[in-house]
Amino acid sequence: MRCTSSPSCRTLGWITTVVALLTAVAAPAPSFPQKPSGSSSVWTEETKVERKAKPNRKSRRPRPKVEKVPLLTLEYRVLKRGQDGTSIEANPLTLFHAKDRVRVAVKANQDGYLYIINQTEDQNGNVVVKPRLIFPDSRIKDGQNFVKMNEEILLPAFCSPGYDDHGVCWWKMDDKSGSETMILIFSRDLITDLEDNTVAGVVKQSYIAQLKAGSDQRKKTSRPDLSPSQGGGAGRYITWVTNTNTKDNEELIETISLNHAETSHN
Repeated sequence: MRCTSSPSCRTLGWITTVVALLTAVAAPAPSFPQKPSGSSSVWTEETKVERKAKPNRKSRRPRPKVEKVPLLTLEYRVLKRGQDGTSIEANPLTLFHAKDRVRVAVKANQDGYLYIINQTEDQNGNVVVKPRLIFPDSRIKDGQNFVKMNEEILLPAFCSPGYDDHGVCWWKMDDKSGSETMILIFSRDLITDLEDNTVAGVVKQSYIAQLKAGSDQRKKTSRPDLSPSQGGGAGRYITWVTNTNTKDNEELIETISLNHAETSHN
């Protein structure tokens, strides 16, 4: 049945128009997914990388020529002991002092092999305590250094009885000017000859230089502002380091230097 131009039909048409307008105003606007803050894609986004065979590496599975995987990325945090014994996230660029106690937390954005070397340098950059392999350690994870994605490694993880703080170990900052240096090495494959170049826990400096020279990594550093649910941590000084080279993405080598000042005796 068609409505004619009678007054009742015109009234009905006016009512229909008003209802349609009100419905359009009340309808919710289309929602678009919110991108999380920071650079979360660095942690999880997969990229095509060309796998590069390197000497003295042992793969857990056949290595394809091209693989779609996240770029190798490490996250690290420096934790300082608060007066109440709790861990407080600290700026890694800060100047530490003799009474300061610190820890380092490291995790990776994918499964792989993690190696951590620690050495002490004086204020001129000379090595005064030789580089020691502190991870893997037979007292941590039964000596295994294969880590899972988002598995956090806290160091030092072991200290002598009587020197711990309610079960938590800390590094004691030296009272001389210099730096505690941590060399982080994260590899897709097991590095088979590192043990051969380590004597009584001390890693040959020439071997460390060889690893660095054999890596064509391109590093990008960022400080993501992400919640734990988004893949980040809770503090403001989280640092991410990424190897952005898609043609050589076999390892990521990063150096963390924690500077400490000489104690004043005045």
